[in-house]
Amino acid sequence: MSNKKDVIEIFPDNDPKTNPRWYALYTKPRAEKKVKGRLKSKGFNVFLPLKEVERKWSDRTKLVEIPLIRSYVFVNIPLIDSLPVLQTSGVVGFVRFKGEYAPIPDYQIETLRRTLETKANLEPVDYFQKGQLVKVTQGPLEGAIGRIKMIKNRSKLIISLDALQSSYSVNVNPEHVQAIKKKNPNQ
Repeated sequence: MSNKKDVIEIFPDNDPKTNPRWYALYTKPRAEKKVKGRLKSKGFNVFLPLKEVERKWSDRTKLVEIPLIRSYVFVNIPLIDSLPVLQTSGVVGFVRFKGEYAPIPDYQIETLRRTLETKANLEPVDYFQKGQLVKVTQGPLEGAIGRIKMIKNRSKLIISLDALQSSYSVNVNPEHVQAIKKKNPNQ
């Protein structure tokens, strides 16, 4: 028997049209901070996860804040407020799933905020899925392209590399692999 305290409510039982939920916005490249400022000036609740990195120039070194997740900003709005958000300069659109704006559970945003507050050394990593096309970027297989067959654990991927219409699998460290994005066939 579970306690009421053990239950995590992913989305409260309310109408997303009139009650706020978190949504991810896709922004123009390098426009995340500007979009955040513009949305805040319109009165919206905005979250942009930033991390500090050291940047070196020829004459100095400086700590600067960069977005943890490039080209994304999070906004907490009811759906009836989506039009003014979309009309904000620098916003490309909402992240969608099956044609609908994809809400993000409050606990995921809260976990990200709390993690950032701890000053933990966060590094974004590629999100790999079975069947995804990837390219090996380091090691003896550098340049090889294949599909992910299995994710054994967080330290090994099994990638199928096609050669002469035969397939073989090889273990590869996920740090030595990058996702290949397919070009839009309409372009």
